[in-house]
Amino acid sequence: MSAAMSSYTSSSSSSYNMPMYGSGSSMSSSSYDSCVQQCVAQFGQPSSMGMSSSSSSTTQGSSGTGATHTVIVAPTKGVLRYVPFAVNASVGDTVKFMWNAGPHTVTKSSALDVCNKTDAQAFASGAQNASFVFTQVVNDTNPIFYYCGIPGHCQKGMFGVINPGNAIAQPSSVDNMLGALAANNSATAASWAATKNITGAASSWGGGIDLSGMAGWAQNAMAENVLFTRAVMAANPSAIKNGQLDLGSIDLASLMTPPDVAALAASSTATTTNASSVAAPSSAAPAQTSAPTTNNATAKSGAGALTSPRAAVALVAVAAAFFAL
Repeated sequence: MSAAMSSYTSSSSSSYNMPMYGSGSSMSSSSYDSCVQQCVAQFGQPSSMGMSSSSSSTTQGSSGTGATHTVIVAPTKGVLRYVPFAVNASVGDTVKFMWNAGPHTVTKSSALDVCNKTDAQAFASGAQNASFVFTQVVNDTNPIFYYCGIPGHCQKGMFGVINPGNAIAQPSSVDNMLGALAANNSATAASWAATKNITGAASSWGGGIDLSGMAGWAQNAMAENVLFTRAVMAANPSAIKNGQLDLGSIDLASLMTPPDVAALAASSTATTTNASSVAAPSSAAPAQTSAPTTNNATAKSGAGALTSPRAAVALVAVAAAFFAL
């Protein structure tokens, strides 16, 4: 994949206190030069450092000459998503990443290895918290994947893509693969069920994104990211412009964040699985020889493939109640 982006960073919310050298509060010219040399040796030249501000963050560096596309890094604490999951940008446009929670990163990866940093002139924001801003200028329209480098976050679905492949009406599109993905993954099934009643532009957003070339787990995660973006669009209709989620047009402090049903379902399934794997105490009564058998094939297939049907109903009910507000 060719290098598609050039990067620059903004200030974070932390500050750096210059160390003092020598005695007293004054500093001679030679002492100052020594201090500067030591700082440069330890931290690098000022141009390579993200300069800090104790107040609000301000974007540094040059920007593209085209449109600006805003992507939220974690809409709220504990929600491991980029919103919107995908953006379509032209050469010269700028993608503006804004942190609503942290710590998270924006780190370039690839479709073949979405949770690992690419060596192709990779960009990386470093771990940042709320109010940090990181911008990327689009140099070509090849698909560019990025992910959160905090351990475990990407594997839970925290990755995104700039200029995703298009497979509208093809077998490998999100819409055409959703049924098969949901039939074999409880989290995808719950997320799909929770968003089936969404109407308008949000109901079809991202449906043509190409899932081919992605690992199986990443295909499910991509579909769940698409569904979560649809849920955010449904919860924030004023942010929909020309069929897309335009977060640059609203006050982000008022952004409504829907329940992340896929993550809740995955957590519920993991909890149920762990509980069922605990060995029975040695004093337990012997198992009855006439115990009924369980049709495991039925339990693991179909759109209602959640380990606990009650959990599925509860999660979908939570989402339905949110959208009814």
